[in-house]
Amino acid sequence: MPVVSDFITILADTQQRTVESPNGLTITQGFDTGGRHSPGTAYISFMVRGLTSGDPNVFVNDTNVGNLFRNDGNWQTQTVTLAGSVLNNGNNVLRISSVPGDSFDVRSVICHFHQDV
Repeated sequence: MPVVSDFITILADTQQRTVESPNGLTITQGFDTGGRHSPGTAYISFMVRGLTSGDPNVFVNDTNVGNLFRNDGNWQTQTVTLAGSVLNNGNNVLRISSVPGDSFDVRSVICHFHQDV
């Protein structure tokens, strides 16, 4: 069976969000990966700014899939890779943990995934 690639914009460039202690950031809407190819791989790209004192965890559907890393205060693109089986064949939840005493911004969050034809 052929496998193709697709993507979904979780946060657009104009939808900047601030990740603050103690709750972090949870996104529960607009992250639908219907038809995803479970044995495949996926990645989520983030634009990150102002992350100066820690490396917060990134969770998809309550599975820790990686970290974002400290930067110099300018916008940087960061990528987290994950197994396609972590994604639901439908709606998903993305959560970024907080860093004690630090707040940082994210935008342009996009999930790229393999999809069954």
